[in-house]
Amino acid sequence: MLGLLTAGASSAAAIVYLAHRGNNNTNWFSICQQFNSLCERISGSLIGSFIAVVLLILLILLSAIALSRRH
Repeated sequence: MLGLLTAGASSAAAIVYLAHRGNNNTNWFSICQQFNSLCERISGSLIGSFIAVVLLILLILLSAIALSRRH
């Protein structure tokens, strides 16, 4: 689950980067100048996904500690 969550957050980061910067080599222009509210929302959701990654890592560590104390 951690791998899937990290992969999803990383691919979303790539899309957000393209939305903010664009790519002149492929004629993909920055869409944030035209759709500012969209870029604010996707940036916020990207922050939320990376917070979820950190929380899942903390849960895994807490579970590992609880299991190691049990045995």
